[in-house]
Amino acid sequence: MIKNKINLFIILISTLFFIGCVYYTPHISGDCVDRAVKIRQDLKAQGYEAKLVLGLRGEKEGHCWVRYKDKKTDEWKEIHNYNN
Repeated sequence: MIKNKINLFIILISTLFFIGCVYYTPHISGDCVDRAVKIRQDLKAQGYEAKLVLGLRGEKEGHCWVRYKDKKTDEWKEIHNYNN
């Protein structure tokens, strides 16, 4: 009984995740993604903890930027890499 509930929960979470990916994927294409990936790779090569962030710029325009942890202050900082 518990195993069935766990399996159902996993299926539900997986379905919601994939529906979310289908909905948001068209909004994360473009130059900002390519730039953010390159910036993140460069920061990681220099020993920084860095991650990509996907979100909205303005009301409906998708955007990708980088969040990294400053080595001296342990503070999270962002690089938004806008093209215009």
